[in-house]
Amino acid sequence: MNIETYSDKYHDDVMTLVDNFYLEAIHYHNTGLDKEVLARTVTNIGQAQGGNAYLLIVDDRCQGILAGIEIPNMINKKRIFQELVWYINEPFRRYGVALLKRVQEMLKAQGFEMMIMGVLENCKTEKIKRLYERMGFALFESQYIRSL
Repeated sequence: MNIETYSDKYHDDVMTLVDNFYLEAIHYHNTGLDKEVLARTVTNIGQAQGGNAYLLIVDDRCQGILAGIEIPNMINKKRIFQELVWYINEPFRRYGVALLKRVQEMLKAQGFEMMIMGVLENCKTEKIKRLYERMGFALFESQYIRSL
């Protein structure tokens, strides 16, 4: 097991991961999955924010991802990392916490001072919330979504 920043070498694996994530967790909201938009997003992660996409590599295949963006801080100069996706393929989920911990170390080394992780309310919600609390995260905000 190794953790690396995004590389185009794993582009197809990342596409599959995010597709799996969509099918497992997001499709309930009927948001739709546009493969062209997904491909462009994955490419942009590699080019513009490669340092903000972290991959779990097992046997030279990408089996997990934790990716996000730096969001503006409206009240001070602390750098904030906002997670967009944290997903591990089923047989490799035992590495999920190791990925999260290593990404926190890497973000801190890059000068980030805060990390925001999301919880999808339809996907192992209580288990994820307990994990975050054990790792020192505090509940910050609840969000609601609606199609317009």
